[in-house]
Amino acid sequence: MKILTKVFALLLALLMIVPCLAACGDTGASETTTADDNNQNPGENPEDTTKKDPDYLEPVDLRNPDGSEYLYRAYVRSKETFNRGFWCEDFWVAETSEDALSFAVYSRNQSIQENYHCRIVQVDAGPDMFAELKDQYSNSQKYDLTIIMALSAASAATSNLLKDINSMDFVDLTHPSFDQNSVRELAMGGKLYYLSGDMNISTMDNTASTIVNIDLYEDYAEEIVDVFGEDYYADPYQIVTEYKWDMDTLLTIAEIANVDVNKSDGALNAEVGDTIGYYEYLYTPLYYFYSTGARITTKDEDGYLEFSINKEFEHEVFDYLYQNFNRVLNPWLPYQNGTRMNYIKTGKVLFVDFILWDVRTQYYTGEYYKYGILPTPMYDLGQEKYYSLVCFEGKTAHLWAIPQMCENETNAAHMLQAMAVYSGMEDSTMDAYYQKTMYMTVATDKGSRACMDIIRTSMVYDIATIYNWGGFSELLTTLDTIASNPYASRMNNIDIAEEEMQITLEQFKNPQYVPDAAE
Repeated sequence: MKILTKVFALLLALLMIVPCLAACGDTGASETTTADDNNQNPGENPEDTTKKDPDYLEPVDLRNPDGSEYLYRAYVRSKETFNRGFWCEDFWVAETSEDALSFAVYSRNQSIQENYHCRIVQVDAGPDMFAELKDQYSNSQKYDLTIIMALSAASAATSNLLKDINSMDFVDLTHPSFDQNSVRELAMGGKLYYLSGDMNISTMDNTASTIVNIDLYEDYAEEIVDVFGEDYYADPYQIVTEYKWDMDTLLTIAEIANVDVNKSDGALNAEVGDTIGYYEYLYTPLYYFYSTGARITTKDEDGYLEFSINKEFEHEVFDYLYQNFNRVLNPWLPYQNGTRMNYIKTGKVLFVDFILWDVRTQYYTGEYYKYGILPTPMYDLGQEKYYSLVCFEGKTAHLWAIPQMCENETNAAHMLQAMAVYSGMEDSTMDAYYQKTMYMTVATDKGSRACMDIIRTSMVYDIATIYNWGGFSELLTTLDTIASNPYASRMNNIDIAEEEMQITLEQFKNPQYVPDAAE
């Protein structure tokens, strides 16, 4: 009888404890945030360890006072107005299709429209979005969103044409659907006028990578192993995962593969039968400068920018890139940007640098041979991680922003949050781009997929690549063609570059624009 009594008591205790445990563990959809929480910058409160369900977002009824749907207008560079590939394909499509990304964009927008009681409308932008935004500002044309080219965004931010997202209620920038690197690195002086996240595939599309011809690599694998003395050098993916993929390794393997059939011409040309170990890309020096961990600018402890390109490490990297990737000093390096795909189609090029957009739209669709995707190489073997630059200098990356002339700031804030969160959900836009397109289709094998994961977690930004203070960003893109090393002379003018940066910072913090000056 005593035993039964004890068992009953234990069961009763368990029944009382279980609801308490369930309540303690419930940190999902029931959680709410205040406006103050929404304005909190990432990293301001490191003690807050609350876990949020990344798919949860309480829908907001945006209907007009008369009960009609809210018209959510976005000013976007579309395929119809810019049909050279670099257009925004992740915001709006007219109808669904079998293409994974188009289907995801259509489905996401349908869900948002139903849940938020709004109608999404894309207004096509022309080629000069900055000039057009100025005209729209003067004429009081209102949009709740603009997906804007990076260079236009830079000018618009200092000209009072974009809203400071950091100061907006209902935008929770700590949400994982916002790219925290963009939130941190694209801000200056506490202001943030443009950003990226799961709603924006363009920044990842403009991330640097290196492509390897797997078929050709296998032809040289035995010789490569002999040179390096380790069996894993037979597999380029294992070189990456062993953290042995650096620039010296790239150049050494390239030299092994270089075969000049006609030595009398003194040049490597895959179209006449030569084998090329490494084919340099238009922005290789800029990519490689950042892949070392070097930066044009960094942020101090207060979040303000300062130049780092004049530091000892950056100087060392600059000299290394000039010595090894300058085509005046290394005439064997083949480079013809306009005809590089002709070279690549021959199957005689071992390594080439590309942004992921090139891989997705040219390599994969051409299926010339078995290829692999690698991160851009490190500087040396002591480097702790890989870095893959999101390239704004290429003038192809889009950023998301809210125009100053906004129809309804509250609705615009809610919709920016919704676009980011819904885009990060399962079967939505980032999943369609990364998992279904890049990871499962374009990345042709398991090794490439592992490298894609490395690239995705190593994306870096530097706002200096947009504003080009001191011409340093431009200098790095042309480092491969300059006849003499310009580093010392450029550093003599660092004071002028710092003045340029300070002027931009003041304009960023207190943007001014006179509508009458619109062109």
